[in-house]
Amino acid sequence: MNIKKTTLPLFLLLSAKIFCQQFSLQYCIEKAQKNNTIVKLAEQSLETRQKLFKATQNNGLPKLDLLAGYNYIGEPLRVNLQQVKDGIVEGSANQAVYSANTVYQQVTGNQLSQQVQDVIYQTSKDIIGAVYPDYNPEITKQSYFLAGLVVRQPIYLGGKLKSSRKLSEEQMKSGEANLQSSKDLTAYNIALQYIQVMYLNSMIEKQKNSLESLRKNETYAGNLLKAEIIPPYQKNWADIARAHGETNLKGLVMEKENALYILKDMMGISLDEPVEINEKMNESTEIPAFISSENNADIKLLQSKKAEAETGVDITKSLSKPNLFAIGNVQFFRKDLPVITPPWLIGLELQWTLFDPERRSKNLASESLVKQADLLIEQKQKSVNLATKIAENKLVSLKEQSETFDASRKQAYNTTEMVRKRMENSLSSVKDVNDALQLQYETEKLYYTSLVAYQTALATYFYITGNPENITNYIP
Repeated sequence: MNIKKTTLPLFLLLSAKIFCQQFSLQYCIEKAQKNNTIVKLAEQSLETRQKLFKATQNNGLPKLDLLAGYNYIGEPLRVNLQQVKDGIVEGSANQAVYSANTVYQQVTGNQLSQQVQDVIYQTSKDIIGAVYPDYNPEITKQSYFLAGLVVRQPIYLGGKLKSSRKLSEEQMKSGEANLQSSKDLTAYNIALQYIQVMYLNSMIEKQKNSLESLRKNETYAGNLLKAEIIPPYQKNWADIARAHGETNLKGLVMEKENALYILKDMMGISLDEPVEINEKMNESTEIPAFISSENNADIKLLQSKKAEAETGVDITKSLSKPNLFAIGNVQFFRKDLPVITPPWLIGLELQWTLFDPERRSKNLASESLVKQADLLIEQKQKSVNLATKIAENKLVSLKEQSETFDASRKQAYNTTEMVRKRMENSLSSVKDVNDALQLQYETEKLYYTSLVAYQTALATYFYITGNPENITNYIP
């Protein structure tokens, strides 16, 4: 029965260890750069810009539109005969007089008398006035449908098409720079979190060693108490020190669990996915060869924004130039139109804005945007140069600090061992040993804290110089 009780937990423990993945820093960075939301947003933005750039490659091709429409007018179109009635009647009467006079003159050689002309004029006027319509006739239906194809081919647009393609290309490059900046920032944040997990691993190991020593000291104190060599309160000190050690260990384990949750969230994986990182702090403080910051992703992003602004200047200048199009129109459904138009037409269309009061202001604004980009690049470059120098100095300083703390912790080990031997020879108390163990743990903590600071500064240096993944050469 005892064998069964022991086998099941052991099997579960081994299964958890088998299925729990061990993640290196390089793997964590690669995983985050694929799954992190910030990177995905940058990738989606780049994909959008790439498609827009591809679309601008065809902006010089002709545009073909189908134009169709159904129209219903309030009333049919009419010819307003009443407005021209007097002119028509008068003109027709005069024409009748002129015709009769011409025929009479050709027959007799004489003109009609004025009296006869007046009679013909009045008679014609009365007859025409009597038969002239007293209404306005309709010339169309109230509704009609028409359809046709219209083609428009740009011939010359003053550089607008070229500038538009260039702007789209620069926006695509900005998207690439933004994606790289997002990946660099993600790699940097992953490195910092990974360093935190390694620090907790180291401190858990040291706390376990310290707790083991505290337990041994507690056992030794118990033996001394049984032998009535020490008073009970010294045994109580040993009990309290051991309890504090256990509490600290539980706290460190919980901190590591939370740190792993944060790391998994940054990597874009499920919080329930089993992940284990057993790497401890790298105690090497090798200073890398210092390099320039020309690969800084933020500077490259600002440079791409400047290129966009410069293209914007070209676009605003092209607005003052004329546009010339070739046009064509084919009407294939037009039978109900009130006026029958030709079935097709071709021609040239010129568009030229001769006066635009905002044009100069727009040009000045575009040029000002370029100057603003120059200032931002200059400011960012100075900031990066300053941060690089500070990071370099920090690396040197923290290296010396960690070496000092390393010497201190080694001395603390020697001190603890000496106090323990003195206690075994009744020259020091149980509390002295507990105090020595506590001092030893604190010196360990200072040392590993200095290593965290050093590796954080190292990761920051690589991030500033535009090479954040170089930290994997110094962290497993």
